[in-house]
Amino acid sequence: MANYLCRWPNGDFSIVNARNKDDAIEMLDEWGNAEQAILSPLTDCMFDFRLRDDGKIELVDIGESTHDCIMETCYPDLDKAFAAAEWDEAGVDFSEKGRRQIREAVDLERTRLSGSQSPAKEAETELGREIQKQTGAASVVVNRIVQEAAKRRLKSGEGEGRKPN
Repeated sequence: MANYLCRWPNGDFSIVNARNKDDAIEMLDEWGNAEQAILSPLTDCMFDFRLRDDGKIELVDIGESTHDCIMETCYPDLDKAFAAAEWDEAGVDFSEKGRRQIREAVDLERTRLSGSQSPAKEAETELGREIQKQTGAASVVVNRIVQEAAKRRLKSGEGEGRKPN
């Protein structure tokens, strides 16, 4: 099993643990077609969560190596903006100019990949392509659905002894 970092075209990112890239795409299909996103292995993965009083779980912190990997892989322009942003006179926080530089980099990162993603891969079969057209699902998801349905139909013996269409 490996961790995969998925950088969505809108600037968001997701992390999934899967056996391989196709399995990661299939799992991520719950949120969108990851074939149109950038998917890369995530070598360091450390998150700290807290159980809130209302029973919900919230993210407390991200490990330093994980944070660095996310920034370098998903947000290179924002990473550069943080490094170059101007600090206030006390050196405690970013100045107004520095905050503006960071906001501009965030806006850029949210749109940097939109329109440049590769088209979704087509499913292997005509039936799969029709399902894909109707659902927008990733080809690996549709291919597995069609393969599983075909296996079930063959095992069932449906049509046994009759002429093929």
